Amino acid sequence: MIILRYLYGSPIYLIKKENPMNDKFMSDKIRVMVIDDEVHMVHLISRMLEGFGFVPIESGSGKNALNILDEMLERDEILPDIITCDISMPNINGYEFLTIVKENPKLAHIPIIMLTAMGQMSEAKHAKEMGASDYITKPFSAMSLVDILREHVSK
Repeated sequence: MIILRYLYGSPIYLIKKENPMNDKFMSDKIRVMVIDDEVHMVHLISRMLEGFGFVPIESGSGKNALNILDEMLERDEILPDIITCDISMPNINGYEFLTIVKENPKLAHIPIIMLTAMGQMSEAKHAKEMGASDYITKPFSAMSLVDILREHVSK
C-alpha cells in the first residue's frame, strides 16, 4: 500500500513493506529524506532529486524528521535509503539529529549527508567525526548532490 502524506504541499511517499508490488514499484527508486528548516531549500532539493528519479521525503525540522522515522518504524514502512540534513536548524540541530539516528540500531545503517553553508567547513568535518557519511556545502550543483547520494547508497 502506498500512503501519501502532504508536507509543505508536496507528497511524502510511505511504502508498506509487505506488498510485493511495492518492491517492484520502488526497486530502482532511491528514497531520500530531505531535512532543512528553510522551506524553499526543502522544495528546491526535492524537485532537483525528483528530476533525477529519486523519491524525496520532506521534513522542515529535525524533530519532524524523527517523528516521521518513528512512524515509519512503527508501521513497518520502507525507510529512506539516505538522509540529507542541514546542520544549522532550531530546536534539534543537525548534530543532535545525527546522534539520535546513529544511536538507534534500526536507523543507524542509513547514510546521512550533512548540508552546510559556505564557510562552515569545520562544522561539516565535525559532523563526519560524529558519524555523518559525508557533507556538501551550499550552494551546490544538482550533479554534485546526486553523485554523493548515489555513492553512499551503493556502499
